[in-house]
Amino acid sequence: MTRVLVFGAGGVGCVYAYILHKAGVSVTAVCRTNYTVVKDKGITIRSKIFGRQHFQPTAVRTVSEALEHGPFDYILVCSKAFPGTAEMIKDAVTPRQTAIVLAQNGIGVEEDYAKLYPDNPIISGVVYLPVTQVEPGIVEHGPLERFEIGTYPPNAPSAAKQSCQTISDLYKAGGGSAPVFDDVQPQKWIKVAVNVAWNPTTALTMCDDANYLRSSPRAEKMIRKVMREVASIATAAGYPDVITDEVIERDIQRPISRLETGGKEPSMLTDVREGRAMEVEAIVGNTLRIGEKHGVVTPYLEILYTLAKGRSYAIAPDGEWKPIARHG
Repeated sequence: MTRVLVFGAGGVGCVYAYILHKAGVSVTAVCRTNYTVVKDKGITIRSKIFGRQHFQPTAVRTVSEALEHGPFDYILVCSKAFPGTAEMIKDAVTPRQTAIVLAQNGIGVEEDYAKLYPDNPIISGVVYLPVTQVEPGIVEHGPLERFEIGTYPPNAPSAAKQSCQTISDLYKAGGGSAPVFDDVQPQKWIKVAVNVAWNPTTALTMCDDANYLRSSPRAEKMIRKVMREVASIATAAGYPDVITDEVIERDIQRPISRLETGGKEPSMLTDVREGRAMEVEAIVGNTLRIGEKHGVVTPYLEILYTLAKGRSYAIAPDGEWKPIARHG
């Protein structure tokens, strides 16, 4: 039986744990605030796709505690992408055996894992999963579920490619969707362009996406300019014609379509409201640094990064980030 350790049992981790559980996988989940509920009562998912489901993975508080349930074929990292997260799974990584699957936001997040675990398959993913853990062990999931995956680097050995295909097959067996890309980085650039534009902007303005667009005739123009700056960085990094005008227009139309029905609250805005640390470095900082490395001038991105860092400092001035489970 395939053994998977889910690191970060927030909304995303709970739904992915359910999909793998349904596929017949032995699932162990590292839980934080929801540990007692998950251990005693399991996880309940109210999903637009899967319906109402209940299951009970093996719940543990720490990676060290999980070792008695290993060794693990896969570690699925669903926590927020904070500096130092890669080191937190090390006790459960079996060299040359455990494949590390990253269900995390941002760009360039794979590098820390590749440095620490050079002999292990690294599988990077792009998560499309509207999900919220409304209370410990209770998850609400919307009408979308797609996990786009591929090896890191794209030219990884055949064994890593096979590990990637196997986890994709397990998702399919569990009723999920995890299409494999020969190179998943273009998909990551598209997602990070959206996140860079909307996440810090809404967190700083305290507006959801629709209310932000209502706020000023310049609001939409600024989002477009930020996304075009990310497009320039992607081009310089070797991925031209990925973040096209069509991609930008398609993204802009989503919040425009919600102007009458109500906006969406990106994760950074939720983090600010709840006093949690934001993924500023993984999403905005890494993007900015890649641009600087290639000599790309990005004034809007630089301003967003600087202000978002200030907002983060106001939330946690000691700078001591601790990885927490993502809610979507």
